Amino acid sequence: MILFRRIVLSFFGMLLILLIGTAGFAYTEKIDFFDALWLTVISVLTIGYGDLVPRTFAGKVFTLIIIPIGIGVVSYALGVFVASVVEGKLSKTMEKRKMERKIKRLENHIIVCGIGRVGQQVSAQLASEGISVVVVDRDVTMLEKMAKGFLHIEGDATDDYTLHQAGIERAAGLVATLPEDADNVFISLTAKGMNPTIHIVARAEKYESEEKLLRAGADKVINPSSIGGRRMAMSIIKPVSVDFVDTILHSHEEDYGVEEIVFQDSSVLAHKMLKEARVREEYGVTIVAIKRGAMIISNPGPEETLEPGDVVIVFGTKKQMVHFEKASR
Repeated sequence: MILFRRIVLSFFGMLLILLIGTAGFAYTEKIDFFDALWLTVISVLTIGYGDLVPRTFAGKVFTLIIIPIGIGVVSYALGVFVASVVEGKLSKTMEKRKMERKIKRLENHIIVCGIGRVGQQVSAQLASEGISVVVVDRDVTMLEKMAKGFLHIEGDATDDYTLHQAGIERAAGLVATLPEDADNVFISLTAKGMNPTIHIVARAEKYESEEKLLRAGADKVINPSSIGGRRMAMSIIKPVSVDFVDTILHSHEEDYGVEEIVFQDSSVLAHKMLKEARVREEYGVTIVAIKRGAMIISNPGPEETLEPGDVVIVFGTKKQMVHFEKASR
């Protein structure tokens, strides 16, 4: 951003010198616009062809003033431009501006704060689901190394301006993955203040931080250490079950997954019992649970009905879930 401002400042500086020089020579030497512009350029660049020179006393005094000023501005501009090209900063600056324009056009995207190991996994998973992601991190080296392929913002995620750059007002969700719980608390508090409807998932390293994160505005708190510990324990106790779940969720041959589908009143399956809807037979998906208001019905029986507004959690391939989602509308 600083380099871009320097380039813009240099451009306007040279433009100002040309305007002042052209106007000054046109007035003092009584020459037309093009000749005045020509005289300004060859004077500032110290070319001195000799075909056109100041002849009046006022013109010579004006030349003595504008030449040193013009040389300084041009030298500064050339220095900034050459340094930018040589160091590769110009291309990075232009790429950054292009990325900022893309972020400004985003809506209902997810902001991932922190691009460490957890943040990278979150970003990759969201991207694989076709969801637009904006990564925020203050470490430019980490961004260049781990955020390739993602729209990203270099800055402090606890700062209002940085979140504004990431499009917090238009975002559907935010994931706070920073290693420090205090930072995630502050991010949750700031994000909820800027967008009260945003859905926030926050990382917690300490159990005592979970309640603080929820009070700060996080809708869901995840403790990676706790989940990892339980996963390792289950791998020892029930290795076959864990291997089976890994296979069906991470197999590249059959793209299985879990999806949340909201039932509409216009659905052909609305108000029908599961045994009447024949969900498994007709659509190939398995209904794992139904969320109705604040109540969650786990492993619903065949007598359970599908009501409008229900959030149905289904398991199946993407193709099967798309087929079932169409029927739920």
